[in-house]
Amino acid sequence: MIRITTATACLALSLACSVACTKAADEQNKADQARTEADNKVVEANREATDKINAAQSDADKKVAEAQASFLKLREDFRHKVNQDLVSVDKSIADLEAKAKTAKGKEKANIEAALPNIRNLRESVTTEYRSLELSSAVTWDDAKGRVDKAIDDLKKYIDKTD
Repeated sequence: MIRITTATACLALSLACSVACTKAADEQNKADQARTEADNKVVEANREATDKINAAQSDADKKVAEAQASFLKLREDFRHKVNQDLVSVDKSIADLEAKAKTAKGKEKANIEAALPNIRNLRESVTTEYRSLELSSAVTWDDAKGRVDKAIDDLKKYIDKTD
């Protein structure tokens, strides 16, 4: 009887171990599947994030390119205006030089005395004009202001002399 009880206990224990092993294997399979699903979700999330980053970078690059193009156009338009102003100023200087050759007395002396200052002011306009090429969008307003002031000062001095 003890043998039957022992055999029955062994059989019950074997069945329990067998069921437990099957249950443990099932749990391990579920854990592996969950880990695989999580890894797939991480990969997909990383791909989506990379796509969003690339799209945002592309948009930013486009905006930067547009801003640079706009700045270059602004600078070229201003340089064109300054060139037109300089043509007018140079004509006025040439007119003063011609007037100095034909003028008499005090008028001649005044023009001849003013011409060196006018030439110096004209040279400062040229210097400031050259600085436009090196100016960035950050320094543009300052450079433009200096050029505008130099041209205005030159025009006023010419007008005062004329």
